[in-house]
Amino acid sequence: MIFTDLIKNYLFKQPKMSDSGNIKMEFAVQIRNEGCVEAIRKALSNVGTVTIDADRGSVLVDTSLPWLEIDKRIEATGRRVVLTGFGGQSAVAMMEHGNEATNVRGVVRFCSVSSVPGQRGAVIDGTIDGLTPNDTYQLNVHECGDISDGCRSVGDVYDSNEISADESGRATVRYVNDRLEVSDLIGRSVVIAQTGDASPERRLSCGIIARSAGIFENYKKICACDGTTIWDERNKSKPEKRDR
Repeated sequence: MIFTDLIKNYLFKQPKMSDSGNIKMEFAVQIRNEGCVEAIRKALSNVGTVTIDADRGSVLVDTSLPWLEIDKRIEATGRRVVLTGFGGQSAVAMMEHGNEATNVRGVVRFCSVSSVPGQRGAVIDGTIDGLTPNDTYQLNVHECGDISDGCRSVGDVYDSNEISADESGRATVRYVNDRLEVSDLIGRSVVIAQTGDASPERRLSCGIIARSAGIFENYKKICACDGTTIWDERNKSKPEKRDR
């Protein structure tokens, strides 16, 4: 056990993060006319490469900015928007379980950058709400995706990174981790924990990492199971700021 802990401590201290790495994101947007197209193009003028398909109601963005920043810019034009595709091989964890008293919730996405020349690993992009303002936390990937006992049954820490909350208690995460591969993450779990030891008592929220749609992989506008449109589902899936 002591030897294992020493190895983990050594690995966690190795360089593994950077802010580089563009990712393609696809958004469904309610585009009614050419004026909508121009407004969206103006809002995204300095984010990277933008392709707008008005007929399909699709906005494709190649950028290094967090997906939530792009989402906010499009929404600021008065259009409804939903993220429908993220990168190539992608995965997502919805942070909905754990210590209910803390009310920590969010979404963390993973996208492979192995197709980018000279890069390897995964882009981690997410938003976590309900944290203590201006405090630091750990975003941990755990070995297992078993949340039958909440965040206590997810196994040992597989990878760990420090994140910081802003003055509103929100942590916006966007970095490249060259030690992670998306294909090896699916079925594991993400845990937001207080800094310090890895005891279950410090785990605030967790979610299972599942495969998600990449760009051009999700053309669904209406869910066949219950008739819900993507615009109705939008309010369920987006992270919300909550009172503590």
